[in-house]
Amino acid sequence: MAEIKPRYEFRIWSESLTPLQKKLESMAQPRETRSQETYLISAVTEKCNAKIRAELMDIKVLIAEDRGLEQWKPIMKSGFPLPGAVIAEQVFPSLEVPVPKLAKAEYSTDEFFSEVVRPEPKIAVVDVTKTRYQFNIGVCAAEYSNITINKVPRDTVAVESTDSDAVLELVKKLGIDEPNVSYIREIRRILGWDSA
Repeated sequence: MAEIKPRYEFRIWSESLTPLQKKLESMAQPRETRSQETYLISAVTEKCNAKIRAELMDIKVLIAEDRGLEQWKPIMKSGFPLPGAVIAEQVFPSLEVPVPKLAKAEYSTDEFFSEVVRPEPKIAVVDVTKTRYQFNIGVCAAEYSNITINKVPRDTVAVESTDSDAVLELVKKLGIDEPNVSYIREIRRILGWDSA
């Protein structure tokens, strides 16, 4: 599998971002996707985006910030059952939480949550449902999404690309002047873990 390049991301949140949805629709045709995901939120870092979607553990980490953008690098995508070595060498180190004692060679999804994650007080398990409207605009991927985070409804709009200048240009074209807030920081805010 070819290495996925780190992407620059810009994201905002609100109760409603319908005007931005209309702007995006005037630029490109959306593709709609729906998903049910589970995020693992670390109490000690905002630099790890770890989630499970469609029986796949997916992790990306924040590696740089540039002019208000965040650059995230995918570091793993692994199906369940999840090997203990992957949990010990990638999952917990990315969350910056000490590795627990692992009694098994591999863990099913249910075992991973009940035996490994939920006993750790520094990790919150957060249910997220998404209806995403995705747009390809130049070299950027953009999206308008209706999100529910632990039953709290939110709208989000994001722009991402490997080209930071292109992201900033599209953000400006959309007339966005709010600060960039990642999924992890928004979920932490909803959990009451806001570091601000």
